[in-house]
Amino acid sequence: MKTWLMGAGLAVACLGTAQAESTTTLYGLLYTGLRHVSDSGGNSVTGLATGPSRWGIKGTESLGAGRSALFVLESGFDLSSGSSFQGRRLFGRQAYAGVSDVAVGRLTAGRQYDMVADFLAPYAATGKWNGYMAHVGDNDNLNYQFRLNNSIKYVSPDIGGVQAGAVYAMGESAGSGKPNSASSAGLRYRQGGFSAAAGYLRVNNPATSVPEGNWNTIVFPAVTPTSAITPAALAPNAMTTYGIGADYQADKLKYAVVYTQTRFDGLGSFAIGLPVSDVRFRNLEANMAFDATGHWMLGAGYTYTTGDVATTRFKPKYHQVHVVSNYSLSKRTILQLATTHQRAAGDARNAYVLYSSESGASRGRSQTALLAGMFHFF
Repeated sequence: MKTWLMGAGLAVACLGTAQAESTTTLYGLLYTGLRHVSDSGGNSVTGLATGPSRWGIKGTESLGAGRSALFVLESGFDLSSGSSFQGRRLFGRQAYAGVSDVAVGRLTAGRQYDMVADFLAPYAATGKWNGYMAHVGDNDNLNYQFRLNNSIKYVSPDIGGVQAGAVYAMGESAGSGKPNSASSAGLRYRQGGFSAAAGYLRVNNPATSVPEGNWNTIVFPAVTPTSAITPAALAPNAMTTYGIGADYQADKLKYAVVYTQTRFDGLGSFAIGLPVSDVRFRNLEANMAFDATGHWMLGAGYTYTTGDVATTRFKPKYHQVHVVSNYSLSKRTILQLATTHQRAAGDARNAYVLYSSESGASRGRSQTALLAGMFHFF
């Protein structure tokens, strides 16, 4: 009995030491507001915006000599209904653990974002202000629509303003590691008020490896303007995205540009009479933010998206304009007024502002989303 008590006492003492050198934090973001869509199948729709609400737990434990263990568990949900954004996944946004060394970098494993999302999204309006400002259909995943399961990720330390990262997601398919696998890499540079980044991502069998991706909502109407097929009917062999971005801070103004290109290989289905084809999307965005008072920020941006369907020679085009006003009531609470206007051009027949799947694509070529909401961080 005395031996057991001594062992228990040592365990408690060690636990107390570990707790003194570790931290665990509950964090999150709540978003709510009104959403008005001008044309949803020919009619306007008003309702609550779902927003990017989330909660999570993150922690670190010091291992000494500049090393630490870490973990992140994060779940997204719809504040208007309380339902999960990631289906049956308990921590659908992120779930990983790993180790970090100030001299070597960070190595983590689990469900994680790719380097295109990590390094390029901060240059885009959707990464800065609101998901309604994503490039058409979030075809490049800059709005963090999907994550990579079974992934190992390495991010280097910042050395002279340069930082690199790479991710590999194992497909875990018997007999071959290629199906459902993914790979990604990125490079970032920061110096003074200037920064730039580049990123690359390839996902094999995205319909099964990243089924939550919003790509299938916008890609299928882009293949043919009159098709009534469902997104589930399309299953591309692979998705490849790459891009570059840069920004510059000049006093109270911050300018940013980002370019991405996404290719879907072998998209289509002979079973429904749709020829298999490679489909490309190119997105060029410029945006700027103005710090009006320290508490009040004004922003604006423009995105030009072009598509190209190899087999049908169908070439959709989209123009998208964003305007946003953020007013900080405190460090944790922000009031936002924003609008996104999208116009379909070229061979595209309908506008489709991201998340308007809550209300549907436009009947005509234009669609406008108006938002009045609040962000609260904790």
